[in-house]
Amino acid sequence: MCNDTIRWLLDTGNPAVQHRTRTELLGLEDDPAEAFLWITKKLPADWHGTKGLWYVYYINALAECGLSQSMLPSEWFEAALARIRTDFDFGCEAFMLLQAMVALGFGGHPDVQKIFSLLRGRQLPDGGFLCEKRRGRLSYVPKSCYKADYYALRLCSCCRRRGTVLDIEHDMIRYFLDRNLLFRRDDLEKPVLDAKAGWRNLDAFHPFEVMRVGIHNIMETISSLGYGAHPAAAEGWRWLDSARDGMGRVILSGTLTKSYLPKEKVGQPSAWGTFYALLAETERERWL
Repeated sequence: MCNDTIRWLLDTGNPAVQHRTRTELLGLEDDPAEAFLWITKKLPADWHGTKGLWYVYYINALAECGLSQSMLPSEWFEAALARIRTDFDFGCEAFMLLQAMVALGFGGHPDVQKIFSLLRGRQLPDGGFLCEKRRGRLSYVPKSCYKADYYALRLCSCCRRRGTVLDIEHDMIRYFLDRNLLFRRDDLEKPVLDAKAGWRNLDAFHPFEVMRVGIHNIMETISSLGYGAHPAAAEGWRWLDSARDGMGRVILSGTLTKSYLPKEKVGQPSAWGTFYALLAETERERWL
């Protein structure tokens, strides 16, 4: 791990990245209070009353900052638990919310545990998931959705960090390895989430959203599950390395027009992208 890059992360002025660098890259004890104050000042005052996708994004913002439910008001999460309990549809948005809630410390909550018990029975033959709204309209057994599957894989990673191995983990890992992480199964040179440069799943796009996720997040997720050194991950590392400058910092190539995290500039080094790239390398080496 490059000491210059670590020092740069600690000097970025992003308290959330600084907190997670100390705790997850350096293994130090660190108070998340500054990260808490930083993100809560950035969020709308009434964010926990927001409906739909943006509420999910705001929950993710708290999780991304390395916070825990123990330091946060319980009323912020009432709508999230209600949605998990009554309206979990096994799609990308639902898995994004569930993973964030586990990261925040809700993994043992009965509503979350109930969803865990249902996951295996909702997998499609290819091992992945498709939201109920789309699945219910089809008269045939469909393929799963790469976007939902990535967030299901991210959920597996988050649970494993907390000592729980979900019974879908093996199938989710195989789903991604079979496509060299990023590509169509029937064409291993064509990205699954293809779009303009900067908005593809093989670009340094941040923060992640329901329609796309950056290469640094993909590599960190698969590495945390023990497959960062697998031959099927080689192409992912090539794309991640191509996004880095001479210091090892990840250059941001795409971002949301309206972001749930304070925006970074496209074309400039990304604190989030760099942190996740270093975390991916750390986790890959831990499993060797």
